[in-house]
Order: sequence, then structure tokens, then C-alpha cells
Amino acid sequence: MSIFIRRYLPVVILLLFVGLSAALLLNRPQTQQKIVETIVPVLEVMAVKKQQLAFNVSSYGMVKPKHQAELVAQVSGVVNRLSPAFAVGQFVRKGEVLAHLDDADYHADLAQAEATFAQAKALLAQEIARGIVAKKTLSYISTTKQSALGLRIPQRKQQQANVKFAQAALARAQRNVARTIITAPFDGLITEKHINVGSHVNIGEQLGIIYGTDVARIRLPVTPQAFSFIDPNSPNTTVILTNEHHGQDFQHWTARFIGTEGVIDPQSRMVYLIVDVIDPYQRRLSIQQRTGVLNFGAFVTAKIAAKPIANAVKLHRHVIRNDQVVLVNSNGLTQMRKVVVARTDLKYAYISAGLEDGELVSLTWPDNYLEGTAVTTVLNPPQFIEQPPLTVIHSKDVDNGE
Repeated sequence: MSIFIRRYLPVVILLLFVGLSAALLLNRPQTQQKIVETIVPVLEVMAVKKQQLAFNVSSYGMVKPKHQAELVAQVSGVVNRLSPAFAVGQFVRKGEVLAHLDDADYHADLAQAEATFAQAKALLAQEIARGIVAKKTLSYISTTKQSALGLRIPQRKQQQANVKFAQAALARAQRNVARTIITAPFDGLITEKHINVGSHVNIGEQLGIIYGTDVARIRLPVTPQAFSFIDPNSPNTTVILTNEHHGQDFQHWTARFIGTEGVIDPQSRMVYLIVDVIDPYQRRLSIQQRTGVLNFGAFVTAKIAAKPIANAVKLHRHVIRNDQVVLVNSNGLTQMRKVVVARTDLKYAYISAGLEDGELVSLTWPDNYLEGTAVTTVLNPPQFIEQPPLTVIHSKDVDNGE
């Protein structure tokens, strides 16, 4: 029996394994065939709508007075009086007295000039009388034989010249007396003062500096490319200046566009625009009406109204690469389109040609883009008009996808 088991047991075990394997193969689950689905890319698109877009060209500059003057002594002398208004930071009116120089010697010169003038007039009157007497005395002589010297004509002309000379000296003496009084040449702000009571000044010596407060002038640099967007001949070009006030609030002023300096600066290669602000310190208003002054020396940013673009389309800059955009046609297929970029800022590009109303522009650039790819579109609301907040940049700076 043991011999039988040892001889046939391996065969039995093998048959059992073969039977079990056959049962497993017969009862295995059937493999289900899977259908491969094609993934269709989804693109966010915008329907093109042409519109007239307004622009601002941004710049910056420092506020300076349109008029400023050095107060210079026209006569020499000792300062014997100073006005309290003649101090740094004080506002003065045109013609207001700022300082007095010692005028005693100049009054003496004036009195002497007046006496010389009176003497010259008296001598002229005497000479005129002598000429009348000489003419009567020589009346019996033929006119052709009467000499100018005998009629005292040269003597009269000499006295007339003496009168003019004395008159000019008198006028100079009067001016010198007036020049001992230093007055403000215009409404302004005293920014420098170089004299005190007792100071001796000479002719041509600077006494101080005054800035005119009637008009502030700002030079605004722009690139030649940005300047091409501005109409320099338009009297209605608006300029808005902005300045941070005390590190918190921003104040705004409307400036008057004057024009340009007419040249391109050889150092910076910029065109300088000239704008004016009337009454920057609001001196013409009452204290209650003053809302905020524009101080000389303040740094301001400016927005200059540029020429609008008709029939333009605004797109985000990243949508454009190499002056091309991705469109989705009526069949849901993508295609490339060359466009004309009129101008850009740091956020948007403004298309002047190449797109038509109603066309769908992709707002994203597809990865691994292929022409004619079928896509699913998600319509985005159209872009509304905004004022670009930053300086216009040359169109060649549009993102080239690098």
C-alpha cells in the first residue's frame, strides 16, 4: 500500500493542480474593452468689439516758478531798514517795500542836479533873449549878410544841449534816490535773503531771490514715441497733476498745456512738454477757499490726454505674441492672425487693425499650440474702456513669448 501511495501520489497531485488551473482559467472575469476619449482643450475667449479708446500719456516733473528774480542792488549804500516781509518763506505783493538803503548822499546829488538843471534853463532863457536882441540889432543888414554867430544861434544850441544834459543828470539822480528803496518786482515768495540791517551793499550785489507765485511751470519729459500720441496744437489738451500730500492723501491739479521746448534733449533723448498751473499757492483765494497748494519743488506725476484711437480693440498683453493672436473660427478650430499693435502700456495692448467685430479671440495662449486644433470655448465679458494708468510703451515691447 505504501508503495502504491509513493508511486501514484505525485501524479494525483499534478492532476489536481491541472484541474484547478483549468477551473480558474474558465472562471476568470472577461476583459472589458475601453473606449478612448479625445480630450478637447477649453479656451477662454472674448468677442471682438471695436470702440474709440482714449489714452493718457504719463510723465513726471518738478514744480518750479515760471518767473523768478534775483533782487540786486542798483546803487551802493548801507541797509538802514528791512521790512518784516523780507524773510525766507514770506509772501509779498508787487511793489511792496522790502528794504531801504541810506539815501542821504543820493538826495544831496538830487538837489545838486535840480540846481544845475535850473541854472541851465536860466542860461538858455538868457541866450534866447540875446538872440532876439541880436536879430533886432541886425535887422537893417541884408538877410544874406547876417551871420549865424551874430544872431547867436550856435550859443543858443549850446545852451539847449546844456539843458538836456542837466535834465538827464536830474533824471539819473531821481532814479538813484528811488533805487535806494528795494521793492518786490511781482507777487511772489521770498526764498533767499542775503542782507541785514547795517549791511553795506555794492552795485550788482545780490540781496535775495523771489519766486513768482502767479504761475507754476512744470517740464514733463516724454519719449518721442509717446509724444507722437499727443496733439501739440490742440488747445484742449488736458493735463492732470498728482502729488502725494503728507504721505497720505493724493491731491490733483489741472494744468494748462503750453507746448514743447521744440527740441529733443541731446542727453536724455526726451521731448519736454511745458505745462502751467495758475496761482499754485492759491493766493487769489480766501483762506476758507484754499483746498491745497502746489509747492515749488514738489515732485508730481502727470497724465496728458493723448489722441484717441478709433475702431480699436483692447487686449491683455500676454494674449499677443510676435504681433499675433489666436482666434477660434465658427467651426471651433483655432487659427493665427497677424494684428497691428498701435500702442501698449504695462497691462494692455491696443489693436488698431487685424480684427473684426464678433470674432473670438483667445484670452489664453494654448500650450503646444497647433493650427486648426478643435477647442471648446468659454465666452468672457468684453473689455470695457479704461484709462491706462502708466506711460505708453513702444509697441515693439509687446510680449514675444520668450
